[in-house]
Amino acid sequence: MRIALFSECYLPVTNGVVTSLLTLRETLRSWGHTVYVFAPGTQQPDDDADIFRLPELPFPRHPYHFARPFPRLSVDFETLGVQVIHCQHPFTVGRLGADTARRYGLPMVYTAHSLYATMAAYAKSPILRTMGPKAARGVVRRFCARADCVIAPSHATMDALIADGVRARFAVIPSGVLGPLIRPGARETVRARLGVAAETPLLLYVGRLGPEKHLEMLLEAVALLRNRPLPAPLAGFRLALVGDGQCRPDLESLTAELGIKDRVLFTGAQPHATIGDWYAAGDVFALSSPVETQGLVLVEAMAAGLPCVAVDDGGPRETLTHGETGLLVPFDPALFADALESLMRDPETRRRMGEKGRLRARDYSPEAMARGVLEVYEMVLKAPRRIKTASPERLRGAVGRLRRDGPS
Repeated sequence: MRIALFSECYLPVTNGVVTSLLTLRETLRSWGHTVYVFAPGTQQPDDDADIFRLPELPFPRHPYHFARPFPRLSVDFETLGVQVIHCQHPFTVGRLGADTARRYGLPMVYTAHSLYATMAAYAKSPILRTMGPKAARGVVRRFCARADCVIAPSHATMDALIADGVRARFAVIPSGVLGPLIRPGARETVRARLGVAAETPLLLYVGRLGPEKHLEMLLEAVALLRNRPLPAPLAGFRLALVGDGQCRPDLESLTAELGIKDRVLFTGAQPHATIGDWYAAGDVFALSSPVETQGLVLVEAMAAGLPCVAVDDGGPRETLTHGETGLLVPFDPALFADALESLMRDPETRRRMGEKGRLRARDYSPEAMARGVLEVYEMVLKAPRRIKTASPERLRGAVGRLRRDGPS
């Protein structure tokens, strides 16, 4: 099969969408499929002949590469023999993909990696919080109406889209995750680099330092832990924030305000090829974002044997099993601190959760994702019918089989 992926971001940008995209592309290619990528940015040294770059806007300090408005394809698309177009976002590049699908009479699939209305509701800007959710719902509704199928990475994401008025044919397919490679001696090497002793608990976050991640809540939880009467060596715990983003200056300032500069380690962005070493160095993984559609980093952490603490909302509710692979807690610094402390004090529970997490992570294999996505491609090729006005009950019934085939 010949597939065209349209995305607002691709390498060298590293985030959950890019990771999911890379995993899907490489798995499909290993099975003999041809997968083209259309994404903004300049040509990279590792780009192959099937990656097509779109002109980008000049934002040198921003980690993303935004496409210029009204982009055009720089290749004779018809000669590629594409059979299915798969869009990853509903914005500039996504619209280009949808327009291309309409022009050449091809089915278009959309994966809802993010809930943009929810993200806007949690934004820092009061204007964005007030006006953003409604605008985002409109953009997403209109885009999904153009899709022959909408893929959601979790049932919670599908339900949220339906609640926002999206009427489409849905399939629930969690993103596949290739377990991180952990090199021999990685734990000791990374801890030495950070200056963290072997017996000191290390809390870990991996991901972008963006506003939607709400790392300020995690820092507030750390501040509360800092003031609790913890026994040695727990009292010397550290938090490593592995990643970078536009919120880093604000977060660094907040650590000073909270009096925890000595407890928080900003590592900056790390190559994904070595990210397993950072997981190996940690004892507990923490995810404070309330807007995760799935939480790929939770799967990576589980695959590395780490117990997780995450906000009890959205995708993490399906990714984690409370009390078995981690702890799900409300979006509250004190309760988050309680959960972190309970795991710091109980190494046996951490070990048990880590073992169950490794088993759970196997459900999220790249092969399972690719099989589900291929089934969607085959479905829309045979029946490119858009469901625009079906009720939620009919929608759930229409995709029941796909939902049962996904990870439980």
